[in-house]
Amino acid sequence: MECEHIQKKHNRYEAQLPSKFNSPNKRSVQVYINESLSSRIRSFGESDLDIYGLVTYIVFDLYSEDERNKSLFKAKRWICEKLSYSEFLNSAHISTPSHNHLKWLKEVKKQRKKRRELPEIDNEVYDEEILEQYVMFPHQKYLDEGVDYLTQVEFQIGYDIKSQRIIFPIHNRYGEIISVKGRTIHDDYEARDIYKFMYLYNFNKMVELYNWHRAVYYILEKKEIIIFEGEKSCWMSSQYGYRNCVAISGDDLSEWQVNLIRELGNEIDIVIALDKDKRKEDIVKQASKFGKTRNVYALWDQNNLLQDKDSPCDKGEVVFFRLYSENRYKIPS
Repeated sequence: MECEHIQKKHNRYEAQLPSKFNSPNKRSVQVYINESLSSRIRSFGESDLDIYGLVTYIVFDLYSEDERNKSLFKAKRWICEKLSYSEFLNSAHISTPSHNHLKWLKEVKKQRKKRRELPEIDNEVYDEEILEQYVMFPHQKYLDEGVDYLTQVEFQIGYDIKSQRIIFPIHNRYGEIISVKGRTIHDDYEARDIYKFMYLYNFNKMVELYNWHRAVYYILEKKEIIIFEGEKSCWMSSQYGYRNCVAISGDDLSEWQVNLIRELGNEIDIVIALDKDKRKEDIVKQASKFGKTRNVYALWDQNNLLQDKDSPCDKGEVVFFRLYSENRYKIPS
């Protein structure tokens, strides 16, 4: 498919999209090592793809689900050609069960027709003592960005001398530490060829929502949940008095995360607050995951209060209040 920088990472393969997509993200394409080769394209918020959907998206430039479904045969043929399964390209060929090399691909089609039952996934839990290896004091860089001293203390901001990263713990829904995330102190991280953010302990972030254990009580009280992309937005939102907030730690809600929110009940309003660089289509796609029985809203910067890749919280409390009060739109179900 002409993807670049292909690497195996634990339970999946990661790669950069072909050059025609102009995406610098070297981890944009993710193909999980399971029976159906479940796939994601992180740069464009595409999840819930199978191997057919990935091929039709990247190779044949078919971006809607309807287009991809109508072109399954193209993906099948392309896969057969690339894997040199010439016998399957002949329509007169009748395969025998004992030599069915494409059985795994047929299973993908079956899975399209039935609702997938989500397996229970538990992340490893660490003692609070894990934070003792770090300097647990607020950092000047976040102070400069508007995260005040008390907010940094509340969200346990610290510093890791070894990796030279500002750190903060990641908790599961019960408030137990399951990872530690680090942000580099170097502004020229791209020139240094290092990640701006990285997890110091591996975990599956798809099954959790950041800040859930702190926010759930406020969510139930206000009957509203605000969904941000990044963790820092939760800090700022809480600092502004909007504590009913969680973060995806990305820009695409997983099935586990959606289910976690749905379990709160239909009376909880959902406010999707993605970064400035997201399209209306991206927001509508996330909203559609909650079905038609819930009120789903979006913070959409109609008045251009934000810039570039700003989060709704990046320009301060006054701007966020304007976004929340004047630029919150209901998404039709």
